[in-house]
Amino acid sequence: MSGNAAAKTAKIEMWWDMKDCPIPEGYDARRVRPRIERAFNKLGYTGPVSITAYGDQNQTPCHVLRGLSSTGVAVAHTKSDSTRSVMYQDMVEWRGQNPPPATMMIISDQVELGEFSWDLARLQQRTRYHLFLAYSIKSCKELFLLYKANWRWEQLLEEGGAPLLVAAGGLSSAAMFYCKSCNFDCQSLKTSRNHFSSYKHGLEEAIKPPDTQLLCVTKTWARNYPATPEHATAKILVLWNVNDCPIPEGYDARVRPSIERAFKELGYSGPVSITAYANQKTNP
Repeated sequence: MSGNAAAKTAKIEMWWDMKDCPIPEGYDARRVRPRIERAFNKLGYTGPVSITAYGDQNQTPCHVLRGLSSTGVAVAHTKSDSTRSVMYQDMVEWRGQNPPPATMMIISDQVELGEFSWDLARLQQRTRYHLFLAYSIKSCKELFLLYKANWRWEQLLEEGGAPLLVAAGGLSSAAMFYCKSCNFDCQSLKTSRNHFSSYKHGLEEAIKPPDTQLLCVTKTWARNYPATPEHATAKILVLWNVNDCPIPEGYDARVRPSIERAFKELGYSGPVSITAYANQKTNP
């Protein structure tokens, strides 16, 4: 079975920022999961779906939480300022425990922010998952992060067809409620609500500063990787912004040999293609 074919039947994990991509007023929360699954089925992805919704769940109405839980959507409570970093940390941990073939989906407007996009792009270069994105107001078109498809959030929720709900008994286990502030979890909405209103939870959130800093796991990675056997003779594409990296005054413009030499020192011997981008009217 090819990698693409295997990925289309493999597990699908989703991380959803409910603040960036909220459930519209009056929308039945039980439809969220089926609509997303329908969109994936249309693309040929039929693997089991797991969704975790992140946000300040003290601000989420009980009927919404109940609707999500009834369709197997896990709910994670975070402080609003820390949702992005907590989601990202959970995603990195999941990647470490679930090697490809597998599919990831991030539902958030935060993906295009520099450190999020850059770190994930480098992770994807090392270990490639099928990646999908959804956003509410910000287009993902300018990302250098490679993905299979992206949707506007409200369009995804209106994915065509009659209302589709998950049948009772169709889920293997009840969805979990998590409190990321207290490292607490349960399978009962009532228990989770009691926890959120407890003195212990209030104290923990009061004394613990919000985790707003994204943990960039690739920050310490080397930037020049020695060639691995499968990449040593592959073609090399170089995209060169001449405005950012100009040829120094007096330097011989025949730069290709120097670039090829640098690659060969790392063990890359494949054919090199270089394209230089600039306003050529200003270049000698």
